[in-house]
Amino acid sequence: RPDKNTAGIATQAVLSHLKVKEGVDLILRKGVLGTGLGSSAASAVAGAYAANLLFGKKLTREELIPLAAVAEVKVSGGFFLDNIGPSMMGGVSWNNPMTKEVVPLGVIETAIIVIAVPDFSLLTRESRKCLPAAIKMEQFISNMAYASMMAWAVAKKDVARFGQSIQDIVAEPVRAPLIKGFDAVKKGALDAGALGCSIAGAGASVFAITDDANKAKKIGVAMVDGFSENGVDAKLVITTIDPQGAREIA
Repeated sequence: RPDKNTAGIATQAVLSHLKVKEGVDLILRKGVLGTGLGSSAASAVAGAYAANLLFGKKLTREELIPLAAVAEVKVSGGFFLDNIGPSMMGGVSWNNPMTKEVVPLGVIETAIIVIAVPDFSLLTRESRKCLPAAIKMEQFISNMAYASMMAWAVAKKDVARFGQSIQDIVAEPVRAPLIKGFDAVKKGALDAGALGCSIAGAGASVFAITDDANKAKKIGVAMVDGFSENGVDAKLVITTIDPQGAREIA
């Protein structure tokens, strides 16, 4: 049903905004695997972008972002731009759900992202329930410091600092128990030479960063083995940061 899929919901949001009375047919082919990788946001952005393209390309990417985010509200219960932003704009982005603003920060071309996608799902709604209502000052300071360093690393295209900035002492510790084998997966990645490793989004996928193509496969195998040791099958994905975001293809 189109009202249950983020692509359909976002498409309808754009059509309503443009006051279009016609309907559209959507065929969704998706290559985003697993949970925690922004699958629902990618569908929403695709639907919104395609609808806008179909009816004259009257809206900018910036104007499409809050319309695509309508779909995320429906499926995850909150107005989130962390996946909508980069899906629409490409690269790494600064996202502010309060002002509905997305600012592209750029791309680290040398960054290689290694992802282990386990064969079980973890709904964002469920993963969010375990987050604390309040955190300690030292937790806030630590996460803010690393987030600032991450933005600096993107600006400077410093993949080593980017990897070192993947340190989360707020969400990761409480979400890790929901991902069977996480500790082994992370340890395997870091022992294999990853520059950083953590939970992808709300989980259950786990990602690692490297700038060495030869190490990437070794890191990936170690991550998959970490899941396997805990009785979980996982798929390996090795990719890079997409610089373009949503676009029309032939």
